[in-house]
Amino acid sequence: MDFTASLKLIHANFFFVDIVGLSDTSMSTKTQIKKIETLNKCISDCTSFKSVPLDSLLLLPTGDGCCIGFMQGPELPLLLAVELHIKLAAYNKGKIPSETVRVRIGLHSGNCFLVNDLLGQRNTWGPGIIYARRVMDFGDDGHILLSPSLAEDLRSLSDEYRGIIKPVHDVILKHGTTMLLYSAYGDGFGNSKHPDKGASVRSKYGEEVLRLQKTTLYPSIDLILTVLDVEKMVVQHKRTYEVVNVSNEPIKNVLHGIAMDVNIPDINDLNIEVYDEKHRECKITGINVDKPDCKEFTTEFNEPITKSDEGKKYTLQYEVEEPERYFENAFLIDCQKFNMSFKYPSGKDIKRPNLLEVNQETEESTPSAIEPIITQEGEIETIKWEIEDISKGKTFRIDW
Repeated sequence: MDFTASLKLIHANFFFVDIVGLSDTSMSTKTQIKKIETLNKCISDCTSFKSVPLDSLLLLPTGDGCCIGFMQGPELPLLLAVELHIKLAAYNKGKIPSETVRVRIGLHSGNCFLVNDLLGQRNTWGPGIIYARRVMDFGDDGHILLSPSLAEDLRSLSDEYRGIIKPVHDVILKHGTTMLLYSAYGDGFGNSKHPDKGASVRSKYGEEVLRLQKTTLYPSIDLILTVLDVEKMVVQHKRTYEVVNVSNEPIKNVLHGIAMDVNIPDINDLNIEVYDEKHRECKITGINVDKPDCKEFTTEFNEPITKSDEGKKYTLQYEVEEPERYFENAFLIDCQKFNMSFKYPSGKDIKRPNLLEVNQETEESTPSAIEPIITQEGEIETIKWEIEDISKGKTFRIDW
């Protein structure tokens, strides 16, 4: 029997929207109908919708919203979401809360089937639609949320999209699997607050340390701390790791942890960059902890690091305020060479730092015997320490 006769598999870019609060039992049916009609009218008036030929659209009403599949470019669902937010903001202006139309939107790129319904008319069903619905379900009022597949496609197209599409945090899907959620927001559209639903806030650092001890050597680590703003004490952290795989399994990704003395609500405020030895971006594939004082996220190598590879490196760079004016580095695995530099403008109320060795059990610190290398270039003074043969558990600290 030919099961594919009435099925056609296609790829589309999905826009899934519903009206927030429409199921409120205190709301009259008349009000519900008016809100649905208003939503439909606003969508149909959007240029990104009406400029697309009908035979390139998949339309699926859902009662309290709709799902639209675009068989053209991946930008269309996002453009429609932004347009719709602007139109609804204009409609809601001056209305009492019970009359406003507020929505949440989920965007995804994936597959679906074209099927014939009982009347022989074309209908749509499949994983692409289901996934777009799941993405939307994590949202609150005003959110435009994206799946990783669509978000990364759009972010790779332009710097403008990178500026408005931000990774949020991991969410838990069915059967315990996780997905990195993205949010689109900017002037007049989206919701910059992180959604709480499905958030997977759990540290994986313990597991990562055990994995590193079995699989990874760091022949060298270069750390450069640069004071960017003396008044706010904003410091750029730039860490470059040389990585050697000592196991038979390829290393595909790395987990990063950032602990802070200040509260940073959004991980995107740290201006994080991760790139390899060829200066290619290592994409963020998971954010499992995004607490104000602690961030944990995973990035993926462009090519897995195997046992035979040499010269493999990656760099983690970010900016954060350091009001306490100190830095500690604890080594979780052995390191053959650690170069630490501190760059700062001289004569700006910053004392020249000294290197201290810290006992993790007693927290007692003692001055290190390692002599620094001091250089001056214009107003910038650089203090550098070269440290060799560091065993796990060793901790170094500087105060300035």
